[in-house]
Amino acid sequence: MRTVAERAEVSTKTVSNVINGTGSYSPETEQRVRAAIDELGYRINPFARGLRSRRTDTIALVLPNLCQPFYAELAEQIMRAPQTQGLKVVLHSTHGDARREQAVLSAHPELVDGVIYVPHALGPEDYLSLPVTRPTVVLGERPADATALSLDYVETADEQGARAVVGHLLSRGRRRIAAIGGQTGPRAGARRLRGYRAALAEAGVDYDDSLVISVDDADQWSSGVGAATRLLRQRARFDALFCFNDVVAVGALSVLTRSGVKVPSDVALAGFDDIEAARFASPPLTTVDLRRESIARTAVTLLRSRMGMEDFRNLPGRSESIGYDLRPRASSGAPPSGPA
Repeated sequence: MRTVAERAEVSTKTVSNVINGTGSYSPETEQRVRAAIDELGYRINPFARGLRSRRTDTIALVLPNLCQPFYAELAEQIMRAPQTQGLKVVLHSTHGDARREQAVLSAHPELVDGVIYVPHALGPEDYLSLPVTRPTVVLGERPADATALSLDYVETADEQGARAVVGHLLSRGRRRIAAIGGQTGPRAGARRLRGYRAALAEAGVDYDDSLVISVDDADQWSSGVGAATRLLRQRARFDALFCFNDVVAVGALSVLTRSGVKVPSDVALAGFDDIEAARFASPPLTTVDLRRESIARTAVTLLRSRMGMEDFRNLPGRSESIGYDLRPRASSGAPPSGPA
């Protein structure tokens, strides 16, 4: 900026005013400054500006990975949300590793003004030991006393959605409902497993542990292939299959089709997340829509309301809950209801 000022024969303050559209200066002065900027190829350094203003107008979006379509589609919704206008979004993939998640959450606060974090390895109680260095919104389950931390939460309807979609399968007359993707710990799969069990109990159907197949990585299409293959090889008797996400469901569908199992007449199939591929599967996949657009808008709104606050650590945590929509399609033997 000093070089531009010297070339235009003005002060650095005048150059700053021209760039930012502030202060007063003559049209001739602006013309000289603009000409010097073009001649020298001057570009604003947002990081240097951020060091002075203590604002970078940048937020970090921390995801387990970008291979899972749900996360990629969520990232797209966050970047397109009207509330994100004027902000830059930096993507971080933690690969589901706890140390990477901790490192990103406790990184230097001068790099970004806020964080939207989708947990995978860390659970609600793990947040208690993390240093909160800047405003952070967690997309997922909150700890029992969320107000004790200055973190905000957007809770997704994983348990309620699973309960609804399994209830839908039960309403179609299915009683031997297998499940793929069962996981314990902090992941969303644990909440979906609770919803699965709750729906069975409500219908008076006994829980059968042999019908629940866990997978190491529910974000891989191959996990659905492997788990469905195991179900068929152990000759488990089942008339419906609930997969804890659509990636697993599409993988399982390919195995059932190749094995001569007719969907839905032999086995009704349902997934979770309503990724775009679910609508184009053959048959189209019954699933649960977690309302990604609402999640994105709510998360960015919560984050922006505390960005730039010096005392955000002294404020109680907030929590917003987002609902779900059941999307019945041909894979469960039901005609679509509502938007596809």
